[in-house]
Amino acid sequence: MTDDNCDYEDLHAGGAWRLWSPLYSLRDHLRGYGFHFAVMIIISTAGILGYHSTLLFADGRGVTTWDPTSTWDTALPAMPWTVLVYLTLYLYLPLPILSAGRSNRGRRELAILGQGMLLLFLISYAFFVFMPAEVSVRTQMEALVPTMHPQLGRIFEIVYLIDRPWNSWPSLHVSQSLLIALFVQRWLTLRAAELPLHRFSSCAMWIAWIVLSLSILTTKQHFIWDMLSGGLLGALIWWSYILPRFEQRATSRQTSSVPSSA
Repeated sequence: MTDDNCDYEDLHAGGAWRLWSPLYSLRDHLRGYGFHFAVMIIISTAGILGYHSTLLFADGRGVTTWDPTSTWDTALPAMPWTVLVYLTLYLYLPLPILSAGRSNRGRRELAILGQGMLLLFLISYAFFVFMPAEVSVRTQMEALVPTMHPQLGRIFEIVYLIDRPWNSWPSLHVSQSLLIALFVQRWLTLRAAELPLHRFSSCAMWIAWIVLSLSILTTKQHFIWDMLSGGLLGALIWWSYILPRFEQRATSRQTSSVPSSA
């Protein structure tokens, strides 16, 4: 067994999968962020491939099992400029890399976040395949594209080319960004002493997350049900899978530090 594998045992004992073991040798690369980058690249790749595979499958099949449309969905105005907010999802992906410490604790918790995100993807893909719902309200925005500013219209054309009106619920925009925001919040708190603006950063991040969640409605990319179910799924995975593994490690260390009675 190599030294790298011996060192990785600490992460594995703390809940990290063996899957990440080959990446541990990268921990000193990129100024200590090598492992962080490798994990998030794998997660992002799995997310993109899985999402578009199920999207193409649902689009090709053309079957919708139910219609989540409510009167509020149709009453909400289409706001083309909010597509710029909608696309900020991709700015969330580097945040776990930058927030987690360059230590074994940071690497372990980032790996567990990655595991939670993979679980999130698998559950979401199952809903996309077995309970598909076509996003019928998107026609409200599509009708506005010819009247938009050319640059804004081009953005929507690209979005529509890549993202077909399926895979509506639960919204990965909401659930994925929620997991990342909760992770960043945790590390902003843990590193509060070295981050004097951590409270401001935390407040700004949650405001941005709320606006992002609402943008899936104003761009007519999702239903209200998608937003609610995505938020619920993300919260369930955080509090039932990710956070217990973080806290279990802390509890086990505290227990091991208590001297046994004679």
